[in-house]
Amino acid sequence: MDAILAYDLTKQYENCLGLNGLNLQVPQGEIFGCIGERGCGKTTLLRLLSGLCKPTRGECTVMGYSPSVESGRLHTVTGVVLDTARLYGHMTLSANLSFFAGLNGISASDALDRASFLMHKLDIFEGRDVPADKLSTSVARRASLARALMHRPKLLLMDDLAEGMDHEATEAIRSLLWELEEEEGMTVLLCTQNPFYAQRICHRFAILREGALAARGDLESLRKAVGLKYKAVLRFLPESPVPENFVFEEGSWQKEISSEQEMPELISQAVAKGAKICEAKVLQPTLWEIYRQYLATGLRREEAEDGTENTVPGGPQGQGADAVSQTAADSEPTPEQESEVQHN
Repeated sequence: MDAILAYDLTKQYENCLGLNGLNLQVPQGEIFGCIGERGCGKTTLLRLLSGLCKPTRGECTVMGYSPSVESGRLHTVTGVVLDTARLYGHMTLSANLSFFAGLNGISASDALDRASFLMHKLDIFEGRDVPADKLSTSVARRASLARALMHRPKLLLMDDLAEGMDHEATEAIRSLLWELEEEEGMTVLLCTQNPFYAQRICHRFAILREGALAARGDLESLRKAVGLKYKAVLRFLPESPVPENFVFEEGSWQKEISSEQEMPELISQAVAKGAKICEAKVLQPTLWEIYRQYLATGLRREEAEDGTENTVPGGPQGQGADAVSQTAADSEPTPEQESEVQHN
């Protein structure tokens, strides 16, 4: 069973379109990233999947449940991390985690063990006795993640946590999510506008553009679809001859190649012509470069499961950009919606 299935998922606000005919499939047991600019529909997608709002058109299922009909059952198996789903500021971090555990029917002893595990893994244990409104931005964001994981959800719906995070904090999150994927079979849907962050954490990706799916796949299939190549990078000893067709960029000699398998032959040819190589490596295009290329081309490429490529004009539903309705910026939820997220 897939963790998430969405078909023609559309959300029309009063004056703008938040999501436009999105089709998405996320298998269970996968850490999946949705990448897109601010206002492309990422947070709208999370609110629809968590049952905080209803679609204007289309449908979706989450862990086999309909979010708009079975939200109560859905919340027992999902955790939600939204920027608006904050901890209670007057309560300490530990008290917050115990409180939310109690809302999910977890015993005090189990809650203590779970909270200790999560705080240590996320490197926020030292802040356990600090009121939530006194926590630093980085610690508060990791604490919100801990809150959502207290009841061992089967699916984590996670909005962007990258802002305010240093490298160590990001690594702590990545390590924990990978462990929970392996040990508890948890599925993760991460929505972010930071491709570097997504690439560090996720295994496969969807690129959202103007409320619709622009592409889906792993890093390699997305690279092939957009036409980016690998780069052979060589550094030579002083006065060494340089092979033909190499360009000097960023302190090294570089050349585009179609695959990593070309590298050994490239090195052999260079050495045969007298080159003295002190470093050789292959650079793979990053998710940021791939994402930027999708935006620059204005094309929408949908990756089929068999790896075939379908290219249609840019914009949702294969329409040109001028035919696309205005995409909603991720508007703030009502107090009632925020309360529902906090109690998830």
